[in-house]
Amino acid sequence: MVEDGNTLPETLEVQRGRLKSAMDGLGLAATRDQEDQMLHYLALMLRWNRSYNLTAVTEPAEMVARHLIDSLSVLPHLQGGRFVDAGTGPGLPGVPLAIVCPQRRFALLDSNGKKIRFLNQVRRQLPLENIEPIQARLEDYFPDDLPDAIVARALAPLARLVDWASPMLNQGVPLLAMKGQLSESERRALRSPYHVALIELEIPGLQARRCLVRVEKR
Repeated sequence: MVEDGNTLPETLEVQRGRLKSAMDGLGLAATRDQEDQMLHYLALMLRWNRSYNLTAVTEPAEMVARHLIDSLSVLPHLQGGRFVDAGTGPGLPGVPLAIVCPQRRFALLDSNGKKIRFLNQVRRQLPLENIEPIQARLEDYFPDDLPDAIVARALAPLARLVDWASPMLNQGVPLLAMKGQLSESERRALRSPYHVALIELEIPGLQARRCLVRVEKR
């Protein structure tokens, strides 16, 4: 865990200030321990990135905005206590969400064994008891207990994502797809019986457009 008090490096305190400011912009708050966990998570990602190629984003300010704050932007739209993070990669958005929501549980799905090994290390070191890294593709994942929602961040075109998620969608589980933007052609490619709602997201520290696409069976 990151040290407390005046022993913290200035760069870490700068990151903490940037994180707090951006979370204020989202109307969210975190404890100091949760801030420490999120910054520790970024440090682990950078360390493992040398061998595991986890992310192309390695500049500290950009990592706070694009990894932590972008992930947390979906939090006001989560309802329930159990979620599947499909195509989680290095744990986005599932790990930041699990840190600030210790009462909720997140199954982190990815087909890449290296990324799952990294996430198991994250679970041990932070530690995070409310994440479950699972090496699996969304289309091959059939949990015994249905989650309250499936969350996917920039995973695939919407129609393909809905096809993969259809076994759970057809049982009433909503899909929350985090995307840069949703083109009209991508929206038209989605066939009935699904209802699509588009929610614009504003991410402090990012200039690019972001949106959340909520898909449910009619």
